[in-house]
Amino acid sequence: MKRRRRLAGLIAGVLRVTLRQRPKTAGVILAAGDGTRMGGDVPKQFLPILGVPILVRSARAFEECAEIDEIVIVTRNGDLCAVEALLSEYGVQKKPIRVIAGGETRQKSAFLGVSATSKKCRFVAIHDAARCLVTPGEITSVIRLAHRRRAATAVSLIVDTVKRIDAKGRIKETLDRSELVAAATPQAFDRDYYIAVAAYAEKKGTVVTDDNGLFEAVGQTVYTVPCSGDNFKVTTLADLIRAEAILSARSSNEEKKE
Repeated sequence: MKRRRRLAGLIAGVLRVTLRQRPKTAGVILAAGDGTRMGGDVPKQFLPILGVPILVRSARAFEECAEIDEIVIVTRNGDLCAVEALLSEYGVQKKPIRVIAGGETRQKSAFLGVSATSKKCRFVAIHDAARCLVTPGEITSVIRLAHRRRAATAVSLIVDTVKRIDAKGRIKETLDRSELVAAATPQAFDRDYYIAVAAYAEKKGTVVTDDNGLFEAVGQTVYTVPCSGDNFKVTTLADLIRAEAILSARSSNEEKKE
């Protein structure tokens, strides 16, 4: 009995040390776009997929990820109350969560979101709300690599043959797809370093289309984590139908396991 108690005490001690050593990480979810490509008046982050809004699905994935300690959602100034109401309605309240207004560009919104995270968080994981099929496991994989390497991003492998063309649409060459990936999110970084490189980019007028570009601009290596093709950005009505099919299949598989 004494040996069991001693062993239990040792295990508990190791767990406490492990938890203390894990760097705190904040999730920053970007939902400040207007979703004009959907062709409707409602921003796409508010559109439901199987009854649950896109933004809520992304927020839940981050809430269920053990590596995430807090969440910041960046949205349009006019949508602040609507987002807070959604989070309350769907019970996304298990972890500290803030909703803030974004900027005029994605780059600015990401910077504002990271700046709004607690300084106690050593890392941040930035995610597009429209990639609402991301799983807690995929988020975890990206964050843990960032903990080791300072900067990491989710990617998806290229399965099509990719051609380079000229201004007239003529094929110039075939690219080696073994060296190509499509950048996705989350993209996770050392928080303080992100703020530094983002501020430097703004000062220099550097414009990037994703947060990896900030690190590339200063010669910092970003490591990749291949994720499922399900982690796509919902942009069109066809994407909504695809997302519904994937979620239905997931639900069916979970029921079979039970």
